[in-house]
Amino acid sequence: MKLSWKLFFLTTPIFILFLTLTGSWVIQESFQRSLQQEIRRCMAENQLFQNSYELTRYNLSKEQLSKVSVGWLVESFHRNDGQSGSNTRVYDESGSILYQDTGVQVPNNIREQLTVENNTGYELVQWHEKTYLVVMSVTSFSQYIETTADISDLFESRSEMYARYQTGMLFVCMVAGCLILIVIFAVMKNVQKLSAAVRSFAGGQYGVRAEVNSRDEIGALAADFNWMADAMSVQMGKLQSEVERQEEFTSAFAHELKTPLTSIIGYADTLRQMELSREETDMCANYIYHQGKRLQSLSYKLLELMMVGRQDFLQKEISAQEFLQEIGDTVAPALKEKGIILDIQAQKGVIYGDQDLLSTVFINFLDNARKASQSGQHIRLNGYVNGSGYIITVEDEGRGIPEESLNRITEAFYMADKSRARKEGGAGLGLALCRKILEVHKALWKIESEQDKGTRITVCLRNSQMERKERRERRRKDVG
Repeated sequence: MKLSWKLFFLTTPIFILFLTLTGSWVIQESFQRSLQQEIRRCMAENQLFQNSYELTRYNLSKEQLSKVSVGWLVESFHRNDGQSGSNTRVYDESGSILYQDTGVQVPNNIREQLTVENNTGYELVQWHEKTYLVVMSVTSFSQYIETTADISDLFESRSEMYARYQTGMLFVCMVAGCLILIVIFAVMKNVQKLSAAVRSFAGGQYGVRAEVNSRDEIGALAADFNWMADAMSVQMGKLQSEVERQEEFTSAFAHELKTPLTSIIGYADTLRQMELSREETDMCANYIYHQGKRLQSLSYKLLELMMVGRQDFLQKEISAQEFLQEIGDTVAPALKEKGIILDIQAQKGVIYGDQDLLSTVFINFLDNARKASQSGQHIRLNGYVNGSGYIITVEDEGRGIPEESLNRITEAFYMADKSRARKEGGAGLGLALCRKILEVHKALWKIESEQDKGTRITVCLRNSQMERKERRERRRKDVG
């Protein structure tokens, strides 16, 4: 069964029950008020009759009282009251009827309940398919005065009210049922919109959003769905960006492989099939060697980029002076070949990390500085102790990095100048690799550059003192 019909069959009986109980209570309360009002009226009339009856008897002498009858007294009261009779009956102390002005005698048990303190009582009696209100009071001279009122109209009026209410309630329930159905279907329309949006989103239409503007729970659910859809769209956008970057990498890597491989195969085939002079043979072998080294470097960088996702590299204390000198010795041949001067200034100090990985970082920095520099320019590799660790800077006098590229140069396969980078043997992997290695070492670093004036890279590495402090803090947290 659909939710809309479930809501209808749950809501309608509750509404009918509430309407029935409320209407019955209102009718019964109205009837009780009318009944109590009638009881008070009849008792007041009986009391007035009793008082007048006693007063009349007291005003007559014994001689006069013996000459008149009870009937005369009652009839004189009725004449003075402007009534011709009201179903009145007078009994003596033994219960014998002294006077009655009607042949209707409604049986009751009031006389047995009357006392000196409680000298008036009443009783509702069902007799001959009618309802009577019988009121009886006792006089000071032990006579009983009974008045009877037919209140059947009051009960018939209540029955008629119930009948009319049932008819009206049937009509109201029909109208209310229709209105409830309309409201439920109006509410469920928003649910259907939300359901359609969910199905469309699941079907691949990621731009679809739920158009529900209500402020109820369904509107809140639609807002949550739209928020989820926006978040998923952002994530899918990131995934799409990653896919595009991977496609870009595939294209770039294929290009990097195609050009040197074509040259290597061509020169190797030339050496294999042709008789060449010593100079031509050396030229072909030299070209094959350099292109092979380029492929080797590209492969190593790609492999390292994929592997540095590890976080458990063995780290130890490293002499900063010796470390920087070894890096300088490593890049010296390449710098000398291009006529670039390397200046190294390093204070004594200790850094903490994996020497091979850190060497990769600063060799990449120096190699990028070499590519950006011209013959005769200087590259400065400086190191000094800082209160929070050991600072290493790499600064060149080269062409610099465009401002719009500074925020992207650490992305994998991004190259600010692709044509020049490929001429220099780059594939855009170096700085992305450096970023990941420095993250593993929890190092802080920044790049500052100005076009045609040079680039400066500053790295703050931890020393053993900082490492011990961090270990103590981790142990304290674990214990806590």
